[in-house]
Amino acid sequence: MGSGVATQLITVGATLSGVVLTLLANASLERRRARDTRDLESMRMGSEHAKWLREERVRAYADMSLAGEEVLQFIRTEMPLLIGSDDAGRRVDTEARWRALRTDLRKAYNQVALFGADHARAAALHMWRTARNGANDLLRDLDCPDNEALAAWPDFPERIREIAADLGSAGDRFLDACRKDLLKGVP
Repeated sequence: MGSGVATQLITVGATLSGVVLTLLANASLERRRARDTRDLESMRMGSEHAKWLREERVRAYADMSLAGEEVLQFIRTEMPLLIGSDDAGRRVDTEARWRALRTDLRKAYNQVALFGADHARAAALHMWRTARNGANDLLRDLDCPDNEALAAWPDFPERIREIAADLGSAGDRFLDACRKDLLKGVP
């Protein structure tokens, strides 16, 4: 074998090695770019999901707060009108209004239960139960024959104020939990 053939073999071998190294480097760069693209897409999707969840939480918290406030105003304004009233039409209207408010409050609570943070869910549950039980108890007691419940509660308007105060406190705790959740991570 001559020196020219050896030189050509060395040149061909070096060229092939260079091509193989270039191909390997390009493949490695492509894998890195693909991984970086996947990571960026994953971060973008995570950011969009976090934004969507925050928007849903804000909407759910606002709906629960408004529904709770409507129930509170109902208890404060409608319930006292039923005391000592024999107006069956007013009673039917009030009970129908309560059913609608109770349904709206439950729907709002369900949204908080789906999207809310743990503390907000717990506060919403307490608020929902306080409203539901308080108004149901008042209506049931007013339905007793011969006003037995009114005899047991001589100061029925004070009982209404207590239930409204409990609901107001539950609403304040709910708003505080919502505020803490939504301000988490905000400087």
